[in-house]
Amino acid sequence: MITVRGLARRFTVRGQSVEAVKGIDFDVAPGEVVGFLGPNGAGKTTTLRMLTTLLRPTGGTGTVAGCDLLTDPQGVRRRIGCVHQGGATWPESRVGEEIELQARLYGLSRTEARRRGALLAERLDLAGLDQRPVKTLSGGQRRRLDIALGLVHEPTLVFLDEPTTGL
Repeated sequence: MITVRGLARRFTVRGQSVEAVKGIDFDVAPGEVVGFLGPNGAGKTTTLRMLTTLLRPTGGTGTVAGCDLLTDPQGVRRRIGCVHQGGATWPESRVGEEIELQARLYGLSRTEARRRGALLAERLDLAGLDQRPVKTLSGGQRRRLDIALGLVHEPTLVFLDEPTTGL
């Protein structure tokens, strides 16, 4: 499911090179649940951003869900779901619109997008909120919406950044 070898990321900060992730190696098999633990600044979020193709590694190699991080980032994105700490919805939009839009961006038909949205809303205790503006949701409801957005296209692999925040 995930294989990384020598995965690294450097940044330049005020003219100085900073090594945020220092050549890590690990494997994650299908069905495994893995968490990154460590102090602030340890490189957890940077690693997650590389694995989800939001940040290009400066060293090493990796495959995620059968796709190479460097040569097939779009293949990685098609197969994964991401639930990031901050969320990325438009505050004025409605819950149902956000879920449907996310599904449609992954190529689902309108009918299938609505079906999956309704199923996830039921499972994540969001049923009945489809007409509510996102900005009116509580923190927990907002986090559950973020989770729904990460699952609506039925990804092979799901990444959760700070998964219990707001729940």
